[in-house]
Amino acid sequence: MSLKEIRPFEDEHVGWTAATLESVSDMVFIADLKDRLIYANPAALKKFGYTKEELLGKTGEVMMSPNNPKELRAAILRATQESPYCWEGEVLNITKDGQEYTVHLNTALVRNKRGEPIGLTGISRDITERKKAQEQLEEYARKLEQANQELREMQGQLVKSEKLAAIGVLAAGLAHEIGNPLASISSLVQLLQRKILDVKAQESFHSMGTHIQRISHIIQHVSDFTKHEQMKRMAVDLEPLVRNTLQRICLQNNDWRIEIHTKIESGLPRVSAEASQLSQAFFHIFVNAFEAMDKVGRLDVEATKLVKEMISF
Repeated sequence: MSLKEIRPFEDEHVGWTAATLESVSDMVFIADLKDRLIYANPAALKKFGYTKEELLGKTGEVMMSPNNPKELRAAILRATQESPYCWEGEVLNITKDGQEYTVHLNTALVRNKRGEPIGLTGISRDITERKKAQEQLEEYARKLEQANQELREMQGQLVKSEKLAAIGVLAAGLAHEIGNPLASISSLVQLLQRKILDVKAQESFHSMGTHIQRISHIIQHVSDFTKHEQMKRMAVDLEPLVRNTLQRICLQNNDWRIEIHTKIESGLPRVSAEASQLSQAFFHIFVNAFEAMDKVGRLDVEATKLVKEMISF
């Protein structure tokens, strides 16, 4: 099939379609049945770095990285020209100057008015950044799951050796050391959920959020395990206790959209209290405030010293 045989403006509807293809940000290609390119929209030419004259007439192989699986191109052509007459998946592309990037590709068989196959079409979208973010989140989830397993094993060992006091210290340390990066990951997941609307990506983000909540619950369970055995008063620093309590609430309820502002005066004296009970009291106060705002709004938390040895919230 020669270029002259392609008549892109047979009627007004085709004209509208052609204008649309010229303006979309996705990369659009049309090839004949031998996979020779006869059309590439401006987005595709810009991404690959070729002029129209350089690209048209070449096969789709020029766009595919040699680092793809060996049989991938043949499989795409076979699926597009035979049943099911379409293909969808990820492909590693390469630009004219050798830069690789990942795209999500959809192909389909093109037929004329008589139903006869006349060519192939492909639409691809650059998902490199999204894929990197997803891989990073999956790596975080793997590490967190590993930490989860280590927590369970550590808990069993300490229970067997009846070192309940050590468990309490360990739980507090884990809540701090794991809770901080966990909160950052949770924020990143929420940010990506708002920015990337792809259905498959949303499923991955939802799965990540579930893992984050699960690990947060495990950390809390470890802390709760020691409460009844360690109910004794001690000097408690309010600043980390308040921040960790807010952090725990956010991790367990990452669908809330509440902006939190804290202003805690430095050098506050410690208070004599049972830390877990005081944390639970603050937990209920903050949750009640969040629910009163219908899970959307702003919460200001301020702690100052009014008089000697007296703290005001």
